[in-house]
Amino acid sequence: MTNPPAELVWIDEQGLYLTEHDYTVWALAAHSVHRGKSGWSATDEWHLHRAYPDPEEVGWTAGTIPLDHGRWIARPGRRNLSRAKRIAAWIIANPEAAAGMMHHEIVQAAGEEA
Repeated sequence: MTNPPAELVWIDEQGLYLTEHDYTVWALAAHSVHRGKSGWSATDEWHLHRAYPDPEEVGWTAGTIPLDHGRWIARPGRRNLSRAKRIAAWIIANPEAAAGMMHHEIVQAAGEEA
């Protein structure tokens, strides 16, 4: 059994959308990613990160905000920002369940269409 999506207020700061839920700060960021042998993605895709993680979990820093490695949650572009926020709200409310799920399973659980 999972929780309903978290009701969140997002703040635009340093190029990130930040929110807090259960004493954890989360960041929604659009950035390119390295895709193994094929190199870097050509577009900035939406990713969800924990902000201010334990030092050994820091994957990169956006401005002055350290972030974990995060996970891809939505296609690029501002037109997909609202979708990214809806998927993020489900992940944030269910971090343990989401950790063991594939992207399409999260999308389905969040009530989105893949």
